[in-house]
Amino acid sequence: MPLATPGLANAFLLLFAASLADFATPLILAGNSLPVLPTEAYLQITGMFDLKGGAVLSLLLLVPAALVYVAQRYIVERRSYVTVTGKGGRPSQHDAMVPWLVWALTLLCLMVVLFVFYLYGLLLYASIVRAFGANNTPTLANYRVVFTEGMPAIKDTLIIALIGMPLGGLYGVVVGYLVSRVRFPGRQAMEVVSMINYALPGTIVGIAYLIAFNSKPLVLTGTAAIIIACYVFRYSPSGIRTTVALLQQIDRSIEEASFSLGAGSFTTFRRVILPLILPAFFAGLGVVFIRSMTAISATIFLVSIGWTLITVRILENMTELSLGPAAAFSVFVIAVVLVVTSFLNLVLRRATTPVALPVTVGR
Repeated sequence: MPLATPGLANAFLLLFAASLADFATPLILAGNSLPVLPTEAYLQITGMFDLKGGAVLSLLLLVPAALVYVAQRYIVERRSYVTVTGKGGRPSQHDAMVPWLVWALTLLCLMVVLFVFYLYGLLLYASIVRAFGANNTPTLANYRVVFTEGMPAIKDTLIIALIGMPLGGLYGVVVGYLVSRVRFPGRQAMEVVSMINYALPGTIVGIAYLIAFNSKPLVLTGTAAIIIACYVFRYSPSGIRTTVALLQQIDRSIEEASFSLGAGSFTTFRRVILPLILPAFFAGLGVVFIRSMTAISATIFLVSIGWTLITVRILENMTELSLGPAAAFSVFVIAVVLVVTSFLNLVLRRATTPVALPVTVGR
């Protein structure tokens, strides 16, 4: 547990920021019964057309986000967590966990998995009946809507997600490496700014992008580029924080050895550091792809006639009380996400599995 502190602290920071800025979940599940700042800011802007009032409500979220960020930095930087060094030695032996703890953790994980599958099962059932809770006659009409009327949204969403995924993964690793290993003026400011975009409500981020890129010199409004840029810079902090957590467990002597052998900074990063932080790169790929398929709060203001998203179609169906097509769209998104993330996990396992080289014995 002590050695896992960087990962736990960074995970807590990401989850806290995501919960703080979540817009769609409380809007759909709670409505007006549980007002939270992101939904109130959205209603202030779209319902009362008060952009300044919505911006003020959103900026209030920066206070708890900043406090948690400072606390996370204070906890992590108090001690060293290096576990990967450049020194050779006999691997240490660790006792296995006691049996009751193994069973307790297994039971806890099993309960969570069963609950998730229960929700997915309800969603699947709602997608194959005419009216969930009213008319349970089996039908495939909802999926016909998805693969006819919904094809433009599916095509646009997949194009945007597949372009943003590698860009977001690479951006997260590079920024994480810079804020962890490179000393330069403004390094901490870069780290803070990268988290602000993640902590702010998506509605405000979307409006900010809309205002910033609606006039010269860089006009991106109405194009796929503005949605991709929003996804890359908003959801890459997951890769950034994972990279930071991994680099805090890698001794600098490994890089120093590379420099002493004549390798430059880029070669050291590519040949030495990148293989060690490969899980962070793939984590960034997965998160950016998942969020590109499921996010709505930041991009609801950025979609246009030329480019639309599956999540926008789901929200439209929910507002029209068309639960069947919304559930069918959701099942499609879940299936695509499962396929892509499974593929990424397979590639990561193969990339990180040591290859046994044949040994030739000669004279």
